Amino acid sequence: MENKNIEIAGRYTADDEIDLFELFASLFQQWRWWLGVTVLGVVLSIVVALSLPKQYKVTTQVAMPEASDVVVINTRGYGEHTTAGLFNQYYQRLKSPEVLAAFIHKGEWLGRFFPEEKEAINVNKKVAEIEDNISIDILSPLKEKGQVNGQAPHLLAINMWGEAEEDQVQFLNNYVVAVNNQLIKLIKENGQKLRDSEAEKIKADILLLKEKAKKARLLLIEKLEAENLEKIKTLTQKIELLTAKFNYDLDAKLVRLQEALNIATKMKIKSPTTIESLGRKQMASSSTDVTITSNTRNDLFLLGSTYLATEIKNVKSRKGNLLLVPEISGINKQIEELKNNVRLAVLKERKNDDPFIEGLLPLVSKLDRLESLTFDFTGAKLYRLDKAAMVDGKAEKPKRALIVAVGGVLSLFVGVFVALIAGAVKRRKALA
Repeated sequence: MENKNIEIAGRYTADDEIDLFELFASLFQQWRWWLGVTVLGVVLSIVVALSLPKQYKVTTQVAMPEASDVVVINTRGYGEHTTAGLFNQYYQRLKSPEVLAAFIHKGEWLGRFFPEEKEAINVNKKVAEIEDNISIDILSPLKEKGQVNGQAPHLLAINMWGEAEEDQVQFLNNYVVAVNNQLIKLIKENGQKLRDSEAEKIKADILLLKEKAKKARLLLIEKLEAENLEKIKTLTQKIELLTAKFNYDLDAKLVRLQEALNIATKMKIKSPTTIESLGRKQMASSSTDVTITSNTRNDLFLLGSTYLATEIKNVKSRKGNLLLVPEISGINKQIEELKNNVRLAVLKERKNDDPFIEGLLPLVSKLDRLESLTFDFTGAKLYRLDKAAMVDGKAEKPKRALIVAVGGVLSLFVGVFVALIAGAVKRRKALA
């Protein structure tokens, strides 16, 4: 039993062995198969490689603009802009699907990229196809590993794949310029809106200051007029008091003069005399009833009736003559000055309060600055062209040599496999 098993195992082992000489001999005998399949595969690979359309990759590179490129925006526009901020806005618009779609439609690029489908073209689908063929890469600064949001870009590469290299070159070169112009226009429009809003606010502030100044001036005029009227009233009362005192003093003097005249008349004193002279006359004449004492040395009757009568007439003529009161002349002068108050007259004649309004000049200067903005951004560029897209005629796809090589290798393997099968079938038929 054991010998039988050993014999069977030996037979199976001999049958499972591969004779390489026999294998290569079989392949050589079936050379038509593997050579034919290989040639056919190579031919098919060549046909496929040649039938695939050429794919061109066009690239343009734009970098952050120089400060001199955007200085006109800060000097002639509203607000302060940095080169980094403006270039980041430019980048955001470059990759905006809406901006790209608008540029495609405006330039009628669909008809140029898809001329064979011009009659029945699916606009949205073709626009999406163009968008898929465009990519924007940040070349600098590179995003660090694990960083979610990179820094603002400094250098960008805009790539476009397609079959029409010349149109792609023109498309990209025009696109970077169009986005620049659109963004400048947007900055201009937004700046003008902000400028107008700020100018309106400043004008309202200026108007408010002017109204306040005018109101303050009118109130000051009323105050000064009221104060002047009060002063005039006080001075007028003072004149009345001085006049009353003057008249009272005249009346009192008249009374004294009249009394003295009466005494002088009774004593028959016509001319001025002295007490001593009068005393001697009194002693000489016993008929006089008036006794003169030393207490009456200063009495006016000694001036004599002639003088006293003349003085009375003179005093009466003074009555009502206020020029004889020097204080009244000065007071009248003060009243006249108050009535013709220079400060009050200037305030009333003032037509413009602007020079006297505190804080108005800075607002006017700011308004003048805003109104002087021209928003003429001629020559402004929000990017610096680092590398323009160019036609070089080198297709990136398809890699035809690679396709033929891979097709040839695969065809060879398939041909060998077919040749082996054909040889095995032939041997079985021979054994049968």
